[in-house]
Amino acid sequence: MRAGIRKKLIDSIPELKDVYEPTVPDQSTPKPYAVVLQGSDDKQNNPTNYTRNIQIWLYAERLTFLDLDSLMDKVIAALDLQTITEDSGESYTCTFNGTIGQDVIDEEWDAIARGLQFNVIALHEDDESSVDPWIKAVADYINSLTSLPVYPDYWRKNFAVPSVLCRILNIKPTPETLGANRITKTIRCHFISRNKGEANNFISTIENQLIQDLKIPLDLLNRRYLTISSIREDREADPLTVGQFSVDFFRLENIKHNAPTMEKIYGRGSIKE
Repeated sequence: MRAGIRKKLIDSIPELKDVYEPTVPDQSTPKPYAVVLQGSDDKQNNPTNYTRNIQIWLYAERLTFLDLDSLMDKVIAALDLQTITEDSGESYTCTFNGTIGQDVIDEEWDAIARGLQFNVIALHEDDESSVDPWIKAVADYINSLTSLPVYPDYWRKNFAVPSVLCRILNIKPTPETLGANRITKTIRCHFISRNKGEANNFISTIENQLIQDLKIPLDLLNRRYLTISSIREDREADPLTVGQFSVDFFRLENIKHNAPTMEKIYGRGSIKE
């Protein structure tokens, strides 16, 4: 992972002399340069599989902090919500998670330094696996209102920004009548954008329209719909790993009986009045 981030930074920021592991630089190392510290994997039960924290420390000549400001902006632009692919084929993206403490002045090394923190998030290959019809219905509904690309289940390599991911959080079947079950599915939607206000506007657009419509099409040809039971949102939730918007949809589905079908009736005698 460090190798992919190192290459991305060097290719994107020509003024960086190099990108190192923590034990390599010394007092004589030409500046400016960056140091990457890699944390451990945090396994996730969500569309990313895992996340990992990394720190990127920027070192510049002890002249002006404006140099660090410029380098920080370029590092964020190079990594934040960008797809990085290793030679092994592994793909991931990074999200900027703020600076680390205060800037450092190192008189002995004649340097100033600033730490940046990122979350590294795994991405998935495009595949042809089947998509739940309810997810497809929600994706088509969101796309019709926003024109945003909508991904099912997992973030894909080279995902667009802004975009949306939809996944099923849980499924709950309950008996409704003798011949039908009530199927409820909670669908979580992740809205990503480099501008939080833009993401919130997309959420508001979808939420307001759902409240008006009360149901969305599942199969228009056969007049099948998903009815909205409840809507919840948390606009402060992490858009990549958690998602900000949840909807409970339900519909009634007939119970399929496996009993044999009666084809003929045989009898003797007659029926008297």
